[in-house]
Amino acid sequence: METTRKHRIVIVGGGTGGISVAARLARALQDPDICIVEPSDKHYYQPLWTLVGGGAADRESTERDMASLIPEGVTWLRDAVTAFEPAENRLVTRDGQVLEYDYLVVAPGIQINWGAIDGLQEAIGHDGVCSNYSYDFVDTTWEAIQATRDGNAIFTYPNTPIKCGGAPQKIMWL
Repeated sequence: METTRKHRIVIVGGGTGGISVAARLARALQDPDICIVEPSDKHYYQPLWTLVGGGAADRESTERDMASLIPEGVTWLRDAVTAFEPAENRLVTRDGQVLEYDYLVVAPGIQINWGAIDGLQEAIGHDGVCSNYSYDFVDTTWEAIQATRDGNAIFTYPNTPIKCGGAPQKIMWL
């Protein structure tokens, strides 16, 4: 069943970017009427994952309940966006809701696709193949570093957009 809601500001994405924008706008505006659309019930502070991968922080310290981070006065719609209709100033969610808006902030983050590289999906998290870009695998980085006794460690730096450009370099120095 399709329902329509209207908000002055709709923010797609409840990561650090979306939450930060919502908090700033909620503080700066009178009666801001902000809605964050985010399907996850957990929020991960991903900038700390470099320290987790380097053994300087615990993975669990990067996880919070999303509800605890939604700024006061901001509505959280636990859903995902499936279509943008900018000419009509609206979007459609997975559950069939239509959200109309005056202003839209799009901050969904980058989606990781391990399957885009042949064999990576099967290898990640095993035999020294690790990543600081996933809560599920960040602990394997520190495990691989601790297990390295000799030889070479390879740290990659892709030429495509990534979540944090400095992360592949920072882990080398830890």
